[in-house]
Amino acid sequence: MKKTQCALWLVVCSALAVAGSTPAARAGTWEERMTQGKLAADLGDRRTAEELFSGLTADAATPEGVRAEALVRLGVVQRAMGKTAASTAAFQKAMQSAGRDVQVTRLLVLALTGVAPDRTRWATQWSTVQLVSKSGATDPHPSIQWPGPGPQGVRSAFANVDPVTFDLEDVPVVPFLFRLLVTWRPGRSGPFAVPGFDNWPETYQPPAAVQGLDFVIHSGVGGVVADWSRWPRLTVKASSVPWNDLFENVLASNGLGFVLEKNLLFIARVEDLGSIERVRGRTYGGPLINLHLLTADLVDGQPPHPMGSVLGLFHDITDFQLVPDANLQGYVTLRVSNRPAMEVLDLVLASHDLVATRTSAPDSTPGTTALRICKLADVGGEAVDLSALMRPASPHP
Repeated sequence: MKKTQCALWLVVCSALAVAGSTPAARAGTWEERMTQGKLAADLGDRRTAEELFSGLTADAATPEGVRAEALVRLGVVQRAMGKTAASTAAFQKAMQSAGRDVQVTRLLVLALTGVAPDRTRWATQWSTVQLVSKSGATDPHPSIQWPGPGPQGVRSAFANVDPVTFDLEDVPVVPFLFRLLVTWRPGRSGPFAVPGFDNWPETYQPPAAVQGLDFVIHSGVGGVVADWSRWPRLTVKASSVPWNDLFENVLASNGLGFVLEKNLLFIARVEDLGSIERVRGRTYGGPLINLHLLTADLVDGQPPHPMGSVLGLFHDITDFQLVPDANLQGYVTLRVSNRPAMEVLDLVLASHDLVATRTSAPDSTPGTTALRICKLADVGGEAVDLSALMRPASPHP
């Protein structure tokens, strides 16, 4: 046992010796100095890491791509050392560097936002991101401005600045958003157990104000394909980042926005946000329900959950015969508490750009209302206002 402890001690001492050696001993190729700088940063020897990365940026022999990476890493180290102005200058130089490429830009946005979208989206996005001052000249900390309109009013809607830490690589966007909004623990079975979340922090709790929200995620966020590996993904490398900052960057980096209506949060691609308008202002009756659904099947027979469907569930709850068109597919992600079932059904349809029209189903019970569920483009008649089918009971006889 003592020999093992001595061996481990020698390994640690050797690593520290590399990071803390004299400048002359650190001389070498740019590959060696970059490796030594990363090791020093990992070991917490920020002074040595700063020297190495700074030396690489000043050396005329350093390749431009390496110089750009060293500038990003220098900015990270100096930020940790409290050198705000120097850190900002390093990030700005990295952004302006001729050697900045797709990988260096990804490293930069992860350093500043803690978030990067999947490789497919990033391949078309990386060259259009911009470095800006977060709140003007009084705040020297730089931030990333993602392309496109992005979410509006995150900080006014969510004042939650509780620091959060995540270390997740290429996880599906929809399950991540679900877990960000719902108290969840690793190891849960069933539809909550989506692969890729082994490093989910067990201590994470959504902010108190968020825990009380109902939410619906539009199907356009995740798509309708059954293969999880083809879903839009993101990488989250955040350390003590304010919750609302992280939420904003997760949305913005994936072209998403939100609508917050009372205690209902609707998340969708910016171009799909108008889908919620058809539900706004309606008053629904019928039984109140509670539902927590993560990528549940809209219709029967969809992998990876071939049994049951959300539309089948609403048939059981409302006693309406729901007849989906044969070409429908999709997955439902939401959390609702004590909401009228017809309102939740309307939200499900809105989140898939679907509508209901009256139809006759040959197998329906006489006197039962049958509703065809179809795409907006295929409606071919007048859409049914679901709030009119089951009015709330009057409080007075």
